[in-house]
Amino acid sequence: MLIRSPRFVFGKATLLATMALLPLLPLYAQPAHVTGQPMLHLNTSNLDASLAFYRDLLGMEMFHSTPFSDGASLGGAPGAKLRTAQLRAPGGDFRMELIEWTGAKLNPQHRSIQDPGMVMLSFDVHDFPSKLEGVKKLGLRVMSKGGEVETTGNQPALMITDPTGFLVELNDIDHAKKVSPDAWKGPITAVRSYITVEDLGKTVAFYNNVFGFGMAEPTAAQPAPTRIKTQFDQPAFTMFRLVRNGTFPGIKFPITFQEFGGVARNPVHHGVMDPGGPILPLTVTDLPAALAAVKANGGTIGLGTASEAVAPDARAVWVRDPNGWLLRLSAPAPARAAGQ
Repeated sequence: MLIRSPRFVFGKATLLATMALLPLLPLYAQPAHVTGQPMLHLNTSNLDASLAFYRDLLGMEMFHSTPFSDGASLGGAPGAKLRTAQLRAPGGDFRMELIEWTGAKLNPQHRSIQDPGMVMLSFDVHDFPSKLEGVKKLGLRVMSKGGEVETTGNQPALMITDPTGFLVELNDIDHAKKVSPDAWKGPITAVRSYITVEDLGKTVAFYNNVFGFGMAEPTAAQPAPTRIKTQFDQPAFTMFRLVRNGTFPGIKFPITFQEFGGVARNPVHHGVMDPGGPILPLTVTDLPAALAAVKANGGTIGLGTASEAVAPDARAVWVRDPNGWLLRLSAPAPARAAGQ
């Protein structure tokens, strides 16, 4: 028997050989389509302290906030309450939500940059000296070796931790060797998100196959640069590699994935409410297909270490990427009937 097409003719043996290769191919040729601008969520230990840093010192703009309200349905713990603040970079497209939980047992996260699932934010800012003075007044921890500004990169930079412990890089845009033509107007000219991963190749495959990122396969690992060792005051780093600015098709939310080697790594596996835990909520057009793609490409469904069953009518599901990073996948809101 022959299977014919306008261009190709396959014999039976060729067909069988082709079928044998199918399990090796990506299982989902049509990745999940994410709609809307994603907003990074950071669980804070103290919302007011976080606002003093991100809003009052760095210059982010708060455009929405909520007082403490019932969060049991989201956090999964009776009596849990949360309050939130949504911030954006004036003139830019980066947004994030800060969340403070109370009324339930919390497990604060204290991670290092090499730990898979760790989030780092990088801010290009004007008036760098005053920002550093503000960091000192807030009593924030400086990570960079000797507390000194690192000057060998494109712009002077200092690595600190925010009031909860999230890593933040501050860059002096006023003394940059080269300024991007896409720099935003305002006190913050760019914000970049970094995620530390366990295995860069597996992570690239996950985001390409599940969300259609289109990142190239990463290059071989290289010796960790002196600048990286200095920024994080970690002379034991032996290896470092990254893939820059992967993003969801049609959406401006670039993520740089980075992998470190030479020191012990403790993967992040936080709960929904834990301070220091990063979360990325995403709305996808086909939730069942997205969940199948997550599971087929090394992610897990649910909050545990192994995938859990999902109710057929579920409209929002917690998942983890291969590094333990917590994602919240949701179906689009149902269309309203006319007149509603």
